[in-house]
Amino acid sequence: MELYETINRRKTTREFLNKPVDFEVIKRILEAGNRAPTWDHNRNWQYIVLRTDEEKDYAFEYAKTVADKFDAKRYLNTPRPYQITLGQKMYGYAMPKQFTMLKSAPYVIIPLFRSKQLNGEYVSGLNAFATIWCVIENIFWRQQRRDYPVLLGFLLTKNTTF
Repeated sequence: MELYETINRRKTTREFLNKPVDFEVIKRILEAGNRAPTWDHNRNWQYIVLRTDEEKDYAFEYAKTVADKFDAKRYLNTPRPYQITLGQKMYGYAMPKQFTMLKSAPYVIIPLFRSKQLNGEYVSGLNAFATIWCVIENIFWRQQRRDYPVLLGFLLTKNTTF
């Protein structure tokens, strides 16, 4: 598959077929992530692979509470001094599905990057984020070649700050 064909085939997936995915496919996707470049020449990443409903319920408990509280009708129909934008409409459609997307995916892959220090004061201090993004991009490229949808999510907790 050519580069531009792969780029043009990328899409957002919000629903998954109820069919098993061979774990060998997951291994190949993770191997692609492992081939990503890194800023410090170390491979300081790990993966959490969630498969069972119990694992996903535990990992995404907070995502479920946020999704349960979100009122799409209220969000979409709140009076605004301007016309609602397409981005806001898309958010109103997608937000209630966040937990169900995570829950219904056959596997959820969470790449983690270990860094001794994250310092956003200097551009070079953000290299750890660039490195893990390269891992994520490699995962996207690999899965796209096999037409397996990948759901990208950022695991947030109540105490997450940026």
